[in-house]
Amino acid sequence: MRALPKTVDRSFAKLVATKRIVTGSASVITGVVFTVILLVHGTRPPPVAALALLIFFAGGAWTLRDGLRLRRDLRRS
Repeated sequence: MRALPKTVDRSFAKLVATKRIVTGSASVITGVVFTVILLVHGTRPPPVAALALLIFFAGGAWTLRDGLRLRRDLRRS
């Protein structure tokens, strides 16, 4: 069997970084929109809304940070 390459193709890594930046940004924006909708609605939000906000903000921030870190690492090397 052939051995796999030890490094990742740079163009693929750039694509993954871009995807993570777009996905993370979209998730954070969705969290903001969801928060505005909950505030405008005026009634008490269901408990699952807190979980949704946690997923949108924490997951989006984590993904955005990871994409930016990967992009920065690619520039350095």
